[in-house]
Amino acid sequence: MSNRPSTSSTHLPILPTIPPALHHLAIPTPTLIDSQLPNYLLPPVLDLLRDSSAYVIRRKRAEEDELRKEGLLPPSSGQQVKGKGKAGDDEEEKRLIEEELGKRVERIGLMVGGYIAEKLTLARPPLASHLDIIKFICKDLFLYVYSKQIDNLRTNHRGVFVLQSHSFPPLMTLSSHRGPSADMESAKLHLLFPQALVQGALARLGMHSIVTAESSGLPQCTFQIRTTKSSNSNQPNTPSVGGTPNPQSQALAQGRSAPMSQTGSGASTGLGIAGAQT
Repeated sequence: MSNRPSTSSTHLPILPTIPPALHHLAIPTPTLIDSQLPNYLLPPVLDLLRDSSAYVIRRKRAEEDELRKEGLLPPSSGQQVKGKGKAGDDEEEKRLIEEELGKRVERIGLMVGGYIAEKLTLARPPLASHLDIIKFICKDLFLYVYSKQIDNLRTNHRGVFVLQSHSFPPLMTLSSHRGPSADMESAKLHLLFPQALVQGALARLGMHSIVTAESSGLPQCTFQIRTTKSSNSNQPNTPSVGGTPNPQSQALAQGRSAPMSQTGSGASTGLGIAGAQT
């Protein structure tokens, strides 16, 4: 054997030194927040929007009263009905405030849902069918927003999809001293944002639909998605108030539809809808 020295080395190659500032720019430290933060912020946000809606409604009614005094507007329907009194005016004002509050929450949900859908689909192929879009909503969107997928999915294969969540996170902590009936009434307002969130995501993905959300018992929640023809795309996409019938949905529901078929499993990790067709 030769006594030639070996030229191989067992030392690892020396890696180039990266300045800490450049390394921080390449791999930034993630910013984390408490998962319960949205639940903490939701009540103050609703109160703020309600106060803002009340200010707008009262200012508008004051301006209308001034115009009526000048004779520029006809008397209101409340003034024409005798015996209605201040109680009736307060009830009408409360109804207008709640209606304006619902519109504002829905507008926020439509915008946020569209932005989230655009972000999650930025680096993936386009969703070719309605079924692919619904699968994206059930899995990706709900997992991103609520850290929980939809538990069950049903469809009648004619453009109607029913999404069920047995423990919907926004409703799990909903409880008050006023009792279950008051909690169910409050759930309608808390479902406005998720309902509009789904509506906005579907609209951004090119699926024209009407979304309604309701709860038959806390914390259960059911979303009904009814697709519409593209010719109706010029109609407002604002969904109806959560837990109340949607006039457009009722008009579409006048025709007979096939019975719902079970396309999902009860597990939250797999919907099992690969065999479904639209």
